[in-house]
Amino acid sequence: MRSKKSERRDLTQDKLIRAVGTVLSNQGFKGLGVNRVAKAAGVDKVLVYRYFGGLPELIEAYSKTVDFWPTVDELRGPNPDSLNRLKPDQQVAQFFKSFLSALRKRPTTQDILAWELLEKNQLSKHLEAIRNRTILEYFERLDQVPDNRMLSAVVVLMAGAVNHLIIKTRITRSIGGFDFDSQSSWGEVNAAIDLLCKGIFDS
Repeated sequence: MRSKKSERRDLTQDKLIRAVGTVLSNQGFKGLGVNRVAKAAGVDKVLVYRYFGGLPELIEAYSKTVDFWPTVDELRGPNPDSLNRLKPDQQVAQFFKSFLSALRKRPTTQDILAWELLEKNQLSKHLEAIRNRTILEYFERLDQVPDNRMLSAVVVLMAGAVNHLIIKTRITRSIGGFDFDSQSSWGEVNAAIDLLCKGIFDS
């Protein structure tokens, strides 16, 4: 049985980790500091150093939470074995459709991505690292990585497009004649992802 002291420590750590997301969402990276995070968590700032070592380590802990970023297992879906039976273009398309769906569920992450366009510093790099690792691991866990010399460039370009769309729909729900309050608009985006990936890998 775990002691009450251990339970209190875990609770405090969780409060601090969640507070990082809250502060980043509302204040951006320039507004992120130990004092502000501790205040948002309702705890003494000394606990940031005691439990994490400092602000960079606390941000890294936040980056590893599912609240911020989807796991590879989430992106692979409930039937990951089926991914290996898909054609290369379908494997890549499925990644981006899952990626888009995962970001839509995370409004705080959407805000943070928007702040990154305006403010980049050493702290923001901690959040970039987990995103890159997730993409790499997704494709590494396929039995056969899609054979295309432009795969890395395609992933960068498509990821940028998905991020931009997610940020844009956080600001306005009407883009280019599409109503993104409607599920049918998202369905058309998914169909476009399928079409684009098929064109790239069939060429």
